[in-house]
Amino acid sequence: MQYLVDLYNELLVATAVHEVFSIQVIIALCYTVALINSFYRAYKHKEHFSDFLSIAVVSSKYLITSLLMEKVLLFISDGGSGEFAQNIYLALAAINVLSMIVLYKLHTTFSYVFGELFFCIMKLTLLLALAHIILWFKLVVLFIQAEHAYIHYIYSFVVLYISIALAVVMLFPGLLKTKLKFLVSPSWPH
Repeated sequence: MQYLVDLYNELLVATAVHEVFSIQVIIALCYTVALINSFYRAYKHKEHFSDFLSIAVVSSKYLITSLLMEKVLLFISDGGSGEFAQNIYLALAAINVLSMIVLYKLHTTFSYVFGELFFCIMKLTLLLALAHIILWFKLVVLFIQAEHAYIHYIYSFVVLYISIALAVVMLFPGLLKTKLKFLVSPSWPH
């Protein structure tokens, strides 16, 4: 268990000393590359417009949530209320749900085709929203701070896994047509 705690602290805990090279930076770069690559493939008619719309929405959502999280960290470091800042998890859940609605509306307006990437992104975004709501409920509604620390570890690893899975499927959407699909996409009926 101590190994997991150390890994969590090393990789996922935000500190006042910002490192230039982090997992979040790598994920952001992957999302950016996926968006540029998707735009190029869509422009050359080598990709479904559905995939481009899906990647554009996920990349935009990641940018918004990253900026929002950075503002919250600055708010706390400037002496703001940590208890108030914990409502960020509810805001993150709402942004995820809103991105699902936007993605669906964009598809029904412009694409009329719901590709494998669309369904994968919807499932992973739903899981992400649920993880945010669970942590918000624990911290704000139940006001359980230090107890049940394992929930924080599970939350962090789930969020990291989903972020990496989204990056992988956006960079390599063809992966969803192989047997390796089970590694990045929940196998719920759609």
